[in-house]
Amino acid sequence: MNTLWQDLRYGARMLRKKPGFTFVVVITLALGIGANAAIFSVVYGVLLRPLPFAEPNSLMVAWKKDTTAASPFVELSVAEFKDWQAESQSFDRLAAMPTTAYGYGYVMTGEGEAVQLESSRVSGSFFSLLGAPPALGRVFNEADDQVNAAKVAVLSDHLWRERFSADPQIIGQTITLTGQGFTVIGVMPPQFEFPRGVDLWTPLTATMSPRAAENRGAIFLQAVGRLKAGVTREQAEAELNAVIARVAGQHPETAAEGHRVVLTPLAEHLFGNARPALWLLLAATALLLMIASANIANLLLARATSRRREFALRAALGASRWQIIRQLMTESLVLAACGGMLGVLLAHWLVDLLVRLAPADVPRISEVHLNLPALAFSALVTLSASLLFGLIPALAASKLNLSETLNEGSVKLSGERSGKRLRSALIVAEIAITIVLLAGATLILRSFVNLSRVNLGLEPRNVLTMQLRLTGARYGQPPARREFFRQLVDRLEAQPGVVAASGVLIRPLEGTVGWEMDYAFEGQSIDEAQRNTVANFEAITPHYFRTFNIPVKAGREFIEQDKVDSEPVVIISETMAKQQFGTAADAVGQRIKLDPASADERWRTIVAVAGDVRYRELQEIRWDVYVPQGQSTVTLNHFAVRTTTEAAAFLPIVRREVAALDASQAVASIATMEQLVAAGLARPRFSAVLLNWLSALAVLLAAVGIYGVVAYSVAQRTGELGIRIALGAQSKDILRLVIKEGMQMALAGVGIGLIAASLLTRLMNSQLFGVSATDPLTFVAIALLLAAIALAACYVPARRATRVDPMVALRYE
Repeated sequence: MNTLWQDLRYGARMLRKKPGFTFVVVITLALGIGANAAIFSVVYGVLLRPLPFAEPNSLMVAWKKDTTAASPFVELSVAEFKDWQAESQSFDRLAAMPTTAYGYGYVMTGEGEAVQLESSRVSGSFFSLLGAPPALGRVFNEADDQVNAAKVAVLSDHLWRERFSADPQIIGQTITLTGQGFTVIGVMPPQFEFPRGVDLWTPLTATMSPRAAENRGAIFLQAVGRLKAGVTREQAEAELNAVIARVAGQHPETAAEGHRVVLTPLAEHLFGNARPALWLLLAATALLLMIASANIANLLLARATSRRREFALRAALGASRWQIIRQLMTESLVLAACGGMLGVLLAHWLVDLLVRLAPADVPRISEVHLNLPALAFSALVTLSASLLFGLIPALAASKLNLSETLNEGSVKLSGERSGKRLRSALIVAEIAITIVLLAGATLILRSFVNLSRVNLGLEPRNVLTMQLRLTGARYGQPPARREFFRQLVDRLEAQPGVVAASGVLIRPLEGTVGWEMDYAFEGQSIDEAQRNTVANFEAITPHYFRTFNIPVKAGREFIEQDKVDSEPVVIISETMAKQQFGTAADAVGQRIKLDPASADERWRTIVAVAGDVRYRELQEIRWDVYVPQGQSTVTLNHFAVRTTTEAAAFLPIVRREVAALDASQAVASIATMEQLVAAGLARPRFSAVLLNWLSALAVLLAAVGIYGVVAYSVAQRTGELGIRIALGAQSKDILRLVIKEGMQMALAGVGIGLIAASLLTRLMNSQLFGVSATDPLTFVAIALLLAAIALAACYVPARRATRVDPMVALRYE
């Protein structure tokens, strides 16, 4: 222990003697460690932190896949879920929930202004399956989840705090949801947000009629199960597949060929979309730390080489090679500790910045903070970095030839010979890693630029959108819903500054939410129809295309006369029309049947072809089919208004007109189309900004590394350069000599980096849009950029070398 303390004190004194060197190393290391700790905090908080459920690794989401369809996801009915629940032996228990977080909407009245709430109707086993106890009261049991049972609700923590002022006496109180009284039986803790975005939970079948609960055609559920100990995912899938085969024999009217059960771990189901981008960022920061470590290793190697005479003297006085290595490693550890502490402070600031910059739809991002696992990770990174950048110079510097090193005239030459190859190798590695990081960042940036320039198919300016779900018995039948939207459109379009208004099933850029529809063109066989591309389905009111400025390429828009008793009509998208009929004009007048398996669906005449719209995500164009609300039983969920000025300013007018028609209705999820477009770009923008900041820092470190190595080489070769000048070498010869040496390292690094990047960027394919992972233009551009930066970094010390005074240099030797 005394020896270690002595080494620490001596190391600290040596570092204090070179404050400039110490400052550069500590700052470089702090940047690398701070960035790694901050990104790891986000990755841990979003992906790695255990779910707030009991034994989360055994939780699986169970869903059906249609192996014969282009859109494979198949939902469950309540009756089929009950079959699974009764017959499965692989699960401790099963629970059911809607396939999206927005399983059902209620309007709460009696507590201030009417407000629309998001509810998830779940089975009685839902909370006990997850092992999620309430913060107040109790959760559902099987008795609560029975047809005609008492109406009860469990509140989320944020609803309890925002609407009920965190009243601890809320349990047992009755709240009014869509005109019905529900008794509050529990409040969940803040960390319980499943499904995400839910305000409250209600029992699955308590508000259903016996007929609705037994309807096997009403599919809207997915199952969540906890595997029994020792049961594998494959065994459980096989068992459930046997169950659906038996059910198909008992209920052939709802059976379908090709249905297979698929189990997905709950964590993967919840966070799957966020994984690739976050792992990519963590990999990028790891590369940045490697670059920083290579730089520091070069600095330490140069410093150790200049101290070879000191080490030789110590060896001559009896110090072993291990003692010299230990001393150098101790100094590296001191540097790493200082860099690590500063890095943690930097990480604390960076985490707050990342949380503010991150898209709101990244799961659990608001809960991210610099926590114990992140600090442990920082300590591990610090220790690894100290070993990485300290061991190589220590081994090189401790390998001594005493007679040669103690010779006053040969110390520089021998030191330079022994360290030159190692320093060059580190620079080559550093530049290669920088090329890989720069290539990935550039591809992500180009992908983001391509996304931001994509043709949306609509004009987003001056459009206000909102969710408007008509709730209550008054709107139980389609005619009442149609009449409400008709009156609302008329009232709003009569307002000054309103260009058009309309209702729609799912508004554009609503994420992955949407309806999909099978169809058959007239003349197609059943087999041909099954191979059709599944279309995005939209039910709309008249004036919809004017509201969003969606071009109508051929034919006419829907009109008020398109009603149930008139000829069934449909509008399809341009890509769909061209691929099926050749031109938009040729599609008009053709006939199509939506949901051809339904006996009630009639053939519809195509009356128009509309431009393609990116409804789900910016990255893809789907085939779209539109039907008029007057000929559909579907309940519209959204509303939109186009105005001549700032759209958000019309929200009070919209609220007023909705309340004038029915004060028990409320709008929610309010956003302009420009905000929805920005939200669609938020994740790629986040990745592009962070990766390009990291790559810019990497390029700076690489330039500093090249400059440092070339400058050190010039300093070590002062005598040689003086002799060359004394013998007649011109400035351009010295300039060429020094630059050639630096550029050989740089070009070797560029070459190796391009090869590595061409292999590694293929792993990023899922994150790219409109650009190849091996795009030649990107690779050529970054190669030229880094070569130019390397040339500039070499030129400064090379220019200094041309000014060496031969007499001073010879006297120095």
